[in-house]
Amino acid sequence: MATEVGAISDARWPDAVRLPVLLTFEHQSGEGTPLLPGDRPNYMMGGALEYGGRTGIWNILEVLESLGVDATFFVCGTTAEKYPDAVRATHRAGHEIAGMSYSFERVRTTSTAREQAMVRKSARVLQDVCGAEIKGWRCPDYRVSPQTLDILSEEGFVWDSSMLNDDFPCLFDCSGGSLIEIPFTTSTADKTFIGYPYPMKGGPDGLLDVWTCEFEALYRESEHTPRFMILSIQTWATGRPAPLRTLQRFIEHVQKHNDVRFARCRDIADWCVAAANS
Repeated sequence: MATEVGAISDARWPDAVRLPVLLTFEHQSGEGTPLLPGDRPNYMMGGALEYGGRTGIWNILEVLESLGVDATFFVCGTTAEKYPDAVRATHRAGHEIAGMSYSFERVRTTSTAREQAMVRKSARVLQDVCGAEIKGWRCPDYRVSPQTLDILSEEGFVWDSSMLNDDFPCLFDCSGGSLIEIPFTTSTADKTFIGYPYPMKGGPDGLLDVWTCEFEALYRESEHTPRFMILSIQTWATGRPAPLRTLQRFIEHVQKHNDVRFARCRDIADWCVAAANS
């Protein structure tokens, strides 16, 4: 079983970067939608989630391009198969493509062999679609199994972002080698404020307030200690017009700070590996 070596709290970001900000987008198109009683399809919820694959991702890519921001996209394998043009466009724009299951399988109680086969299949599909090696992962609904990190290391992954356990990236010693864990928080997740089927609390304005407060707090702390900010964003939620405007306003606020940089998860992983080896 994977063993945590420790948090990489002495990481130093390059190029005079005081605070890296990571926008991570979870991209699915209805996979994992729970059935209604009697095993009937839930067209309302499934349709809401499919919006991300059909339309939301294109809206988000347009905003990111207009503002010159790089991000990481966690993509379900079946979404890449259904909407390959969007995934290819995301990769061509310079964003990182990472795995997030094949079809939103929840692996907490599945067998090691079955989970490993799913990880391998998902990575192969994404690589075939976009032509890039897949080096990062996030578990659906952030539900990690006891064997997840070992499997990822054996399959050649460099980093994972499924845990909520620290302010710093963590180094794990796994059966296939070292793995960087890039933790995040659900307290700033967009679906907490604009989730299905109606706003949960605060709507887009509440989301902008939370994102801005989180950024300002971390920016202050980063004067004395390494910090990074990471957001979990759904293409089916923030890809809609009002939340999309919230994303744009947040990015514009962050860009007023010259010593802040938008980064991809692989950038953080590379910097942490360098710190661990120094």
